[in-house]
Amino acid sequence: MEPTIQEIQKAQGTRLSEVAPWESYDAELSGPKMTPELAAQVAAYAESRYEDAPVSSESQEVLAESQEINEDIAKQYQWLDPKDYADIEARIGRVHDHKWLINGLRSLGKTVFYREHPHADKLTLLYARNSNADLEVACWVQYGQMPELSIMNFDRYGAPLAERRRGWRTVLLQLILKSIITEEEANRVFGQPRTDPAFDRYNSLVKAFRLADLGVTE
Repeated sequence: MEPTIQEIQKAQGTRLSEVAPWESYDAELSGPKMTPELAAQVAAYAESRYEDAPVSSESQEVLAESQEINEDIAKQYQWLDPKDYADIEARIGRVHDHKWLINGLRSLGKTVFYREHPHADKLTLLYARNSNADLEVACWVQYGQMPELSIMNFDRYGAPLAERRRGWRTVLLQLILKSIITEEEANRVFGQPRTDPAFDRYNSLVKAFRLADLGVTE
């Protein structure tokens, strides 16, 4: 089934807002020297921090009473199917690290940098569309080794909780949906995606975005 426009918008993430609230920026981790203007932007970003809001707790009685309702809501609103993520081995694919990823992006002439993320196992990917542009958040990247496709965690209702390990193709998908790179650039530098079932969601989202960008509906 082809993804809806709402699914595409959700996958676009921070493209729909100026700055993702869960991202923060600290000392430079890698990459070429920044211009004074970019360095000043990083310093300004570093002043803004995000802390997870405390999670409210409900009594066991209330949770028990609302379990059936919650399950129905999850079925209505989830757009990630656990079955699509069940074959972990197929999703691991070609394993690469964060340095390989950013080097590939730079080979395309993209101005990209990593910054420290509040979570030690993640990095924040920043980009500038040109030398005079403001820094923007692209997305977060898994620190160290990355599977090709993301490995997900789901709750007992089958609703997605978080990425257990973000895949490098998930990063490419974010960059394509935010028009930071093109589908052609991604395929040329990082290789064509496979066409087996594990890649169905990636391929369908890229296709839907391509058609939407061309003003074509199916």
